Amino acid sequence: MQKVYGDLHIHIGSALGRPVKITASRQLTLQSLIFEIAPRKGLDVIGIVDAGSTLVAAEIEQMLESGDLVEHIHGGLSAGNGVLVIPACEVESREGIHLISYLPSLSSLIKWQKYMKTRMSNLTLSTQKADAGIADIINLTYMLDGLFCPAHVFTPHKGIYGAWTDSIGDKIGHQIKYIKAVELGLSSDTDMADTLAETRGFTFLSNSDAHSGGNVAREYNLFQVRDKSFKEIKYSIEGKEGRRVAANYGMDPRLGKYHRTFCLDCNTIMSKPEPVLQCDCGSSNVVTGVYDRIMQIRNYEQPRHPIGRPPYNYRVPLKDIPGLGPVAMQKLMSCAESEIELLEKTPVDWIEKVAGPGIAGIIKSMRAQRLNISPGGGGKYGKVLKNNSND
Repeated sequence: MQKVYGDLHIHIGSALGRPVKITASRQLTLQSLIFEIAPRKGLDVIGIVDAGSTLVAAEIEQMLESGDLVEHIHGGLSAGNGVLVIPACEVESREGIHLISYLPSLSSLIKWQKYMKTRMSNLTLSTQKADAGIADIINLTYMLDGLFCPAHVFTPHKGIYGAWTDSIGDKIGHQIKYIKAVELGLSSDTDMADTLAETRGFTFLSNSDAHSGGNVAREYNLFQVRDKSFKEIKYSIEGKEGRRVAANYGMDPRLGKYHRTFCLDCNTIMSKPEPVLQCDCGSSNVVTGVYDRIMQIRNYEQPRHPIGRPPYNYRVPLKDIPGLGPVAMQKLMSCAESEIELLEKTPVDWIEKVAGPGIAGIIKSMRAQRLNISPGGGGKYGKVLKNNSND
């Protein structure tokens, strides 16, 4: 067995010189992601959730013809630098929620597009509204030997719990058995999610939902697998034959832009511990926070983790560490193989020599899960505070 790092929710901005994800950086392309960004971040596996776009599929086909990518015998696309690409399709279902189909091959991707051709108005763009319900998309994914996963499940923006239902099982009945994984999203973590009884049967994924190169791997997973292939990643998520998700790495939920309820009238992020569904100013014009939503629908006051639930480790991307300028960042990265290696393994005393005690203290506190944070909400990210201790 080996352990590999993977971020399975990444958006690209353009393919074949045309826009794919409108809100994503045009500089974030397949080539730059596979051959520059993923190695720099330290990712072994990347999930491209815009592969449902005909533009992206055509570029993947070109890269296969040129030899830049090779289809693995057990699924997935292998690059020459060792990065495994998993093609995936994120759509908005008829229920108004975001769902991801992870697919093993180009042929399965083409079949997915054929199904969606008459159910979607523009197949060149990503994350489009589809005339298909969650049950349809589960069935389609299953028929294509793929893996189905609801995206950022607790967020008020298109999350399955955040925007649609208190219980997935109540909505889809026995089909819930085909959901092996859910994506936590940036504003929640394992402790929060495991206050819901229903989540006991799901594997949790922590992914970046990156729309720019800098945000790739702001959340990621550690997979225990035999080799890098779609089959092995799928087995790890399903917990088959010794494969498993060994750890989740993600931002402290307080850093997420939807962590707490936000009042749109007085621009206030709520701080009260109870679920806040209305602002103290009297306004009900609020964006319900992930924390508040979970508090509203939870079954337990404290998390009840199932046996084998992997640890959740709080991490902060280098670019979000206060006081770390481009010169110091370049010095740090020049002596590390990747950003993940730097954040996970580099000795703190060495970081202090290069970047100073303040930066070293924040990274030390991050590894110990003791960061001081100003929470986010209503579309505004939280912030790491500078007064983090070295102790």
